[in-house]
Amino acid sequence: MQPALERAKGKATPVIEQFLAETQTWEPERLEAWRWGELNKLLSWAVVQVPFYRRWFQEKGVTPQEIAAARDLGPLPIITKQMIQAAPEDFRAAAPPEGSYAKSTGGTLGQPLHFLVNPMSDQWRMAVSRRGYAWAGCVPGRKQVHLWSGDLAPLSWKAGLKRGLHRLLQSQRFVDYYRMLGPKEVRAAMEAIDSFGPDCLVAYPSGAETLARQALEMGWRPRKPLVSVLTGAERLLPHQRQLIEQGLGCPAFETYGSREFMLMASECPAHQGLHVSAENVILEVDAPRGQVGELLVTDLHNYAQPFIRYRGGDLASWLEGPCPCGRSLPRLAGVEGRVMDAIRTPDGGRLTGLFFPHLLKDYPAIAQYQIVQPSLDSLVVRLVLREALTAEQEQAILSAVQKALPGVRPRIEPVEEIETTPSGKVRITIGLGNT
Repeated sequence: MQPALERAKGKATPVIEQFLAETQTWEPERLEAWRWGELNKLLSWAVVQVPFYRRWFQEKGVTPQEIAAARDLGPLPIITKQMIQAAPEDFRAAAPPEGSYAKSTGGTLGQPLHFLVNPMSDQWRMAVSRRGYAWAGCVPGRKQVHLWSGDLAPLSWKAGLKRGLHRLLQSQRFVDYYRMLGPKEVRAAMEAIDSFGPDCLVAYPSGAETLARQALEMGWRPRKPLVSVLTGAERLLPHQRQLIEQGLGCPAFETYGSREFMLMASECPAHQGLHVSAENVILEVDAPRGQVGELLVTDLHNYAQPFIRYRGGDLASWLEGPCPCGRSLPRLAGVEGRVMDAIRTPDGGRLTGLFFPHLLKDYPAIAQYQIVQPSLDSLVVRLVLREALTAEQEQAILSAVQKALPGVRPRIEPVEEIETTPSGKVRITIGLGNT
């Protein structure tokens, strides 16, 4: 039903999926030639449509064709979140493709970002995600339970109905990981899993770890054996993988993505690095080959707001040599995402630091933030503001935090700046014992 429905709506997703099934085993040179052709089209659009790139190419006296022919992104400027925030219209297409829409990310550097995505880019992202999930046996139509972020603001009835129908047709059920604060809530998640009978579990590593630890303590296993656990949004640490596989009785697969680009790399069944979604993004590691450096991302298909050599703040390194699975896509050895402290509650619960980027991403007045827990029953939300929050906005933030952290009293503290670590990074959450 799904491919037929997408074709009826004029979406290219099924065609892209067929293409991706072929390109994952292409010879590297053939794939590189195709990718530079895609980049040439993107740069040619950006020169005409995007003020920043129009000025840059005029000042440097080069053309998109010359950049693509040289197969070298080096001459192009590195773009940061701060640059886009300072002048958002400079980085957006003057006439975005029809149907382009706005998205936002809370950002694990404590700096929310608002940006545009065009429909074709969205279809590429969907196709790439389906392929990455399929490597873990999580194909469309197979039942999935998502231990993921819940709604922090009520949806309209229309939006709720549309999303509910979508999840029903996709055989998906969502369990709010942010509510899994203690043994009682974890047992409720286990009951939801047993009643739904999923084939796959999609979760934050910390969420899957919490479930697996209590499963081992209780001697619980899903009533219907799981095929796989897919993790994302946080780095999957070796001890977490071991615990998840032991507690839930199936292999764990790591994925890497972001709100700006969605799925960028995924593990295959060989579990030797993460294959890059090279048909949709160009990843660079800003360091000599074989060393760890910051990732630079170029999205090949977002024409509403081109991200070209975008520095998101994640660290990674390349894995050399062919993969035993036979796929020729380049591989990352791993991604060193930011590690955020969990916040604790008086009754022994723990809330992942990822709650706060999800909560604060939809407030344009917030330029930067940091969460500090000075004691078990208190929390400070430090905000660098572009403009004052309304009383309603402040109350909405405080209410969401109180609901997620029973027994903890939050307060908002406007500040001029957020202190950085010696390496220049911002710690998003500072939990107890780490102040």
